[in-house]
Amino acid sequence: METSRLENFPIDQWDLQIAVGLTGAFLCREIFGAAMAKDGKGGVILNIASDLSVFSPDQQLYRKDGISDDMQPVKPVTYSVIKAGLIGFTRYLATYWADRNIRANAISPGGVYNGQSEEFVLRLTSLIPSGRMANRDEYRAAVQFLCSNASSYLNGQNIVMDGGRSVW
Repeated sequence: METSRLENFPIDQWDLQIAVGLTGAFLCREIFGAAMAKDGKGGVILNIASDLSVFSPDQQLYRKDGISDDMQPVKPVTYSVIKAGLIGFTRYLATYWADRNIRANAISPGGVYNGQSEEFVLRLTSLIPSGRMANRDEYRAAVQFLCSNASSYLNGQNIVMDGGRSVW
């Protein structure tokens, strides 16, 4: 049984993944955000979302030949739910601590090439106007910008870096 499919997705996996992805971010806010709010120096909260926080996964990307439709692997439901939830959480935090000079933003990276199968890479890159997946280091400058004073007037935003995929 393919457990990534919605019909077969175990509730214990839902609970675990939501706990890690959303509750984990909430607990980090409790420790770091509260400390920043208390010390009065301000700060930056940067959440890492995904391009799948702004559009739904194309389940065709995960198809495998020779497997019946009801057994095809898919991107699990929790991934998009968590990443979209992080965007909402980012916006909430941006207004909650704005008076304490704490900014909260998110970055939504697209697919990063990391040795995926050639078939997967070809399918995904055909959906990206730039015609390729990101290299592992291509998000570094955006993260630095979002965490620096260069973005001091940016608050509550989600920066989508996906090679243009979300514009199609």
